[in-house]
Amino acid sequence: MQHNLGILGVGHLASYVVAGLRRADKNRSIYLSPRNHDHGLRLSKEFNCEQLSSNQCVVDRSELILLSVRPNDVVSLLSNLSFSSKHIVISCVAGLSIKDIESLVHPAKVVRTLPLASSEVGEGVVPLYPENELVASLLKPLGKLVTFNTENAFEVSAVASCMNGWIYGFISEIAQWFVSRGVDEQEANELVVHTLLGASKLAAYKADKTSLEIFESIATEGTYTKSGWDVLTENDQFSNWKLALDSVESRLAGNE
Repeated sequence: MQHNLGILGVGHLASYVVAGLRRADKNRSIYLSPRNHDHGLRLSKEFNCEQLSSNQCVVDRSELILLSVRPNDVVSLLSNLSFSSKHIVISCVAGLSIKDIESLVHPAKVVRTLPLASSEVGEGVVPLYPENELVASLLKPLGKLVTFNTENAFEVSAVASCMNGWIYGFISEIAQWFVSRGVDEQEANELVVHTLLGASKLAAYKADKTSLEIFESIATEGTYTKSGWDVLTENDQFSNWKLALDSVESRLAGNE
């Protein structure tokens, strides 16, 4: 039996989730809240969804509810809605625990996920907590599903969603170096993008080896790869990345 999906909060996250789901399933009923009306109308036309007149209508016509609003909007949105035990609320709200959401949607079940922008093309990590077969079946087309054993581990994994965004900035910076050396901009972008894509696919393929083991098999003494790596590590170029990860983790935990 296929379950209807309702989406509360039709922003960027909803856009790439809907696009990714429609790539894999043309027939599932997807209902959109009236929030962000013009954007929802565009999604409705492009991806065969139905925008409903109210949030409660979305809840009433769906079994699976994807919650994708900002943390500050959660209470005002959910406190005016009625849920039943048939509902599973899939929270994409960073920083709010299952307990936080459960108190607002009782007696519905609550699980957490946080798909990346790359889920639009069925790639990247799709974190899930706790394990839920029905939700896992829904999310699998969006990328590599990773189910965490604790909510704390899930919280830490949420930092990856920000890191995913930083990668695009990294790609741009490196591509511009090639452009400064006379490489065409499109060629430079393809060069960097597919270099990273190839490295990621090899790491995924060689799952029996750690990334460090793969690195050490390539960056051997005397190679250009090793000499470049030595420059990066001698100047501690990764410390700012770690500081950025620490900063996001702290904000998600409500410490800032």
